[in-house]
Amino acid sequence: MAELSIADLEDELKTVREQKDIIGELRTLRCLGSAFQKNRQFTKAASCLSRALKLVKENGNAGDRAVVHASLGCVYWEMAQLKKAMTHFQSALEIQQQFQDAPGQADILTMMGISCWRKCLWEEGFSYFRKVRELCQIHASTTANTPKYGEYAFLAEAIERGVVTLQNRIRLGREQGSPLKILQPLFSMIPLYLFTARKNEIDPLLREAASLAEQLQKNDIQEAIPRLQALIAKW
Repeated sequence: MAELSIADLEDELKTVREQKDIIGELRTLRCLGSAFQKNRQFTKAASCLSRALKLVKENGNAGDRAVVHASLGCVYWEMAQLKKAMTHFQSALEIQQQFQDAPGQADILTMMGISCWRKCLWEEGFSYFRKVRELCQIHASTTANTPKYGEYAFLAEAIERGVVTLQNRIRLGREQGSPLKILQPLFSMIPLYLFTARKNEIDPLLREAASLAEQLQKNDIQEAIPRLQALIAKW
């Protein structure tokens, strides 16, 4: 079903509703929401997943609720509505903690840390990143470098899209000759590189960020850089 077009999924949704197939409707709404999200139709994606959340609360199990909360949080994350995103990520995390789902917790904590980083909340970001590292190291099925997303693969896909968006902003900043427009997306991108197995590409970004932060007298970033370097070195 994941490979169906949006039009096909909309037809499928009509069919399962006519059949009063609640499980089919939930599954189709999730697929349709994902398809809209990949197509950058975020409002439609959020609408589908909000309906899916209502259904799963009434008819689904806790694991499904966690995934739908995370899906909806992911859409809001791409919409830069970070407060709403964090609310849904927190709900997903609380459910996962009931199951002691370490890989799932690492996936959500990654998004929560990145969300804080985007808001320049460095201390909160570091706290989440340290938790991700601990979970990755203690859980045998997860590598020490990056979370394994599994059923939360849509989070990894969103992060990859985030990398592309930030790379484009950096390129635009270079074209405009604006140090500030380079520094902001550059520093935001560094955690995304860490969590997409691009660790070996981070050092040049950190050096440039340090130079730009000094030039622009961004003391908070200057103070965060060595701490980020120390965290990455332990990963």
